[in-house]
Amino acid sequence: MTILIDNFSMGLDTYTALSGLEYFAVDVVDHDNSISTSGTYFLLDGEVVPTNLSGISDGYRVYYYVDSPSLSGTVVLTIWAENDILETVTNSYTFLLGYRLEFNDYIDWGPRNTVITTVRASNTAFCPNLVGASTYFETVDYESRDLGAYISGTASVNLGAQIYPQNTFFFYGRTYTITVVGVKDFSGNIMDPITFSFTIENPND
Repeated sequence: MTILIDNFSMGLDTYTALSGLEYFAVDVVDHDNSISTSGTYFLLDGEVVPTNLSGISDGYRVYYYVDSPSLSGTVVLTIWAENDILETVTNSYTFLLGYRLEFNDYIDWGPRNTVITTVRASNTAFCPNLVGASTYFETVDYESRDLGAYISGTASVNLGAQIYPQNTFFFYGRTYTITVVGVKDFSGNIMDPITFSFTIENPND
């Protein structure tokens, strides 16, 4: 097979109203044989549509100039290419016409938080309008887990403890509480639980 289909393009920007959609185009080339002008055309949803060809090196740039004001929803455009020895190649392109979707971007959800998400769809094809929908979900709280403690001797009797948190991701302005339990001496005496709190200050305040 020597036919090559390449360089598909549309006469529009990222999105546009249907009235601004001028054409679909694709290059059909064959370096060994000639492209058949009568056997090369576009099909729109399976139906042959008027097709224009413009000569390029070893083939043609094939155009379908949009002439149907009723294009909307999902559209399948197929290029059928044929050469002079009756080899054929097809390629299909699927489009969703008429809507442009925008999602909000929420970054810092945090724990125990209700996060509202929204989506907006603007119809740019027929009777331009704007519709939207929203929903929400709730983030879970941080898990309370035992933190590792490393005991290091600071004197012959008193010992100090270093506590290593499960992560170092803290928020400015929030108060964190640590409770130490289960400390025993060599006689088996258990220390009463001790609790202390600290707040992370914002250095920019």
